[in-house]
Amino acid sequence: MTSDQGTRAVAAVARLRVALERTAGALARPDLETLLAGESETEVALAELPAIYELSPEERRAVRVEVEKAHAALLRCRRLGAALGSFVRISLEAQGLNEYGPRKGATSYAGQALDARV
Repeated sequence: MTSDQGTRAVAAVARLRVALERTAGALARPDLETLLAGESETEVALAELPAIYELSPEERRAVRVEVEKAHAALLRCRRLGAALGSFVRISLEAQGLNEYGPRKGATSYAGQALDARV
């Protein structure tokens, strides 16, 4: 038997998972608008999470399944974010920039060919 609290908990965690999956998709494309929307969707989903200590064992299992899926989506976001960060860093270094912003000093790649896959 599912209580209202259990239904809300599963729905909130499912919304969190969907928000993280959308964020991962936005990182993979990249799509800045979807990425920014994903941040607010994640915040809303987290704010809607009810206290799970009041759930039945059946409801906890359902929430756990969604939490595990959300965790997998979060790991994907982390990997894609790290790859995107590496891509930006290598791209900037290939242009002779040490970091994002005005040109400061040339790096070891300046004026040389660069062949890298990210």
